[in-house]
Amino acid sequence: MVNILTCPPDRCEDRPRSLKEQLELAAEEYDSRAAESIGRALVDSLCEDPSNVRKLEALLILGLAHPHILEQHQVSLGPEGRRLCVLLENNGESERARGLLELLCCELPEDRQIQQDLSSSMRRSGEIDELVERCLARAEVEVEQGRLPEAIAWLQEVLLHDQSRRDVARMIRDLRYQEMANQKAAKRRNRIVLLLVVFTTTLTALGLREHKIRQEYAALPQAPSNDTEAMETRIRGIDSLISSNHFWFGMFSVVDERSALRNQRERLGARLAAEKRVENEQLYMQEARAESIRLKGIDAVSAGELTKAKGLFGDALKSAPQDWDRRERVEANIVAIERLLRERE
Repeated sequence: MVNILTCPPDRCEDRPRSLKEQLELAAEEYDSRAAESIGRALVDSLCEDPSNVRKLEALLILGLAHPHILEQHQVSLGPEGRRLCVLLENNGESERARGLLELLCCELPEDRQIQQDLSSSMRRSGEIDELVERCLARAEVEVEQGRLPEAIAWLQEVLLHDQSRRDVARMIRDLRYQEMANQKAAKRRNRIVLLLVVFTTTLTALGLREHKIRQEYAALPQAPSNDTEAMETRIRGIDSLISSNHFWFGMFSVVDERSALRNQRERLGARLAAEKRVENEQLYMQEARAESIRLKGIDAVSAGELTKAKGLFGDALKSAPQDWDRRERVEANIVAIERLLRERE
């Protein structure tokens, strides 16, 4: 099984298969269930012998053909792939390690360590021109994706291997200027976004505050135009609302209403006071008239004219208000006169 997956040089009848051919074979020969069974066996075996080159290679080839195998057994492709490359190098299989690094670079393009390992391998083998072209290609990809610091790092690696590339030095300088411009633009955008957030938050808070104040204002008791007590209650409510909220957009109309209510209260109070004075004057006139008639009745009693006196006392009761303080006495006089008149009969 391991030999079928890896086809090492000493076990291949014709020629060693490339990693691409090995991956195609693993994908074609084994379905998902078979791959899971083989993967479990390889993981168990590697736990006992973690430095076994062929078994680790077989596991990674199987995992690249069936990625869920590595996930299932929590095997990290990057670290284990780099470890396998070291084992292959130590085993004298540099070309095989080189091919695995190139494959890993394609599978994990963001893994900087694998990229560096491949660059080191190319540098050791003297493939400087190819390494430079590869670094330039990677830098171009990073620029297209907007990752300028990564692109600058790849270009700096070019200068490490070929310091005569002035065009690369110019590219690095231009990218740094562009990066600085991007940073400034990003700061401006961030400031604008922050201002927008603050502005939006402030508007939202003001809107919520306005809504709350409107609700409090709507909850104030109404004041009929003929009820001074209700007016006073609403005025006190408005005063409390204004003192609790120093300013809001509808404040001026509320202040105008308070002024109108105060004027209306004063006018109503003045009218009620005038009506009360008229009422008091009328009561005074009624009491004065009743008292005058009562006195005439007393004079009639003194003159012995009881029938006349009874009539006068009755007229006094009719003329007097209901709460006249002499009403009971006058009524008692009428009863006494009626008794005397019955006795004379």
